[in-house]
Amino acid sequence: MKVSLFKSAVLAAILTISFSNCAKDETPSGTGQVSFEITDAPIDDASIQGVFVTVVAVKVDGQDIDNFSGKQTIDLMAYQNGQVKALGTGTVNAGTHSDVRLVLDYDADANGTSPGCYVLTKDGVKHAVKATAGAANEIRIGAGKLDVLDNSSSTAVIDFDLRKAVKYGSTPATSAYEFVTDTELSTATRLAVKGKAGSIQGQCADPLALAGTKIVVFAYKKGTFTDQEKQPQGSSGIMFKNAVSSDVCDANGNYMLSFLEAGQYELHFVGYQDSNNDGQFEEKGTLVLDVLGALNLTDIVVSAEATVQLDVTVNGILPL
Repeated sequence: MKVSLFKSAVLAAILTISFSNCAKDETPSGTGQVSFEITDAPIDDASIQGVFVTVVAVKVDGQDIDNFSGKQTIDLMAYQNGQVKALGTGTVNAGTHSDVRLVLDYDADANGTSPGCYVLTKDGVKHAVKATAGAANEIRIGAGKLDVLDNSSSTAVIDFDLRKAVKYGSTPATSAYEFVTDTELSTATRLAVKGKAGSIQGQCADPLALAGTKIVVFAYKKGTFTDQEKQPQGSSGIMFKNAVSSDVCDANGNYMLSFLEAGQYELHFVGYQDSNNDGQFEEKGTLVLDVLGALNLTDIVVSAEATVQLDVTVNGILPL
């Protein structure tokens, strides 16, 4: 009986050591170099010339990256359609990181001038943009994870979606614009690793001018679009809240959705009209489209480091 107990104890000890070694082997070790960049999705206001944010740091798991480029004031609207602004490079522990943050200065820009974050309208006026009450000066990037391999180099792009992030001020006399709530601001940002992301681009032709003043194309993960997306959501009333990315078609109907994580997507096109000429666009309706080629608008496969070409023609519109 004593021998049996002794054998059991030895076996348990061996198993414990084995599991312990396995756990250690599975834990990533070492570090990699990650370069951080920032890009933007457009904002729904014709009177806005630029949206400026002053970035003072990028954090990964609570630690500032060690080679941040320094405090810088960035016009996010200057970096769209795949254009990016470099923020700096950091040495990051190997492993998967879900806590990546932008640290902003709301009060002073890179030259020490107030404000630090603001909307510049086409009349040359700066409108200070503050965080909502109780919000911090750190924005935790809401979607996407940063995977870092030992002795590797990678580039991570922070997509700051202005359409979701900035709203009209609740007291226009005091502040014409403000950021959405802290939680909503987090979900207005996402992280994409360049080597694991692709893009969708194309042209939306509207020969009968059915769409209105402008056309916005929204990208959703396949199967996630519902009719609720056509309604204001959250305390800030965000339309098309759960879109992964969006873009405004240019004067020739061209669009580009950049830095999409590899996977399956669906696209939805919406027409907008400034019906009362106040500079604010209202949704006119979702567009009925003919797709050129064999692609399906509700099942678009995006591969890493590849671009999908998808051209459409507007042949109708359905009011929201």
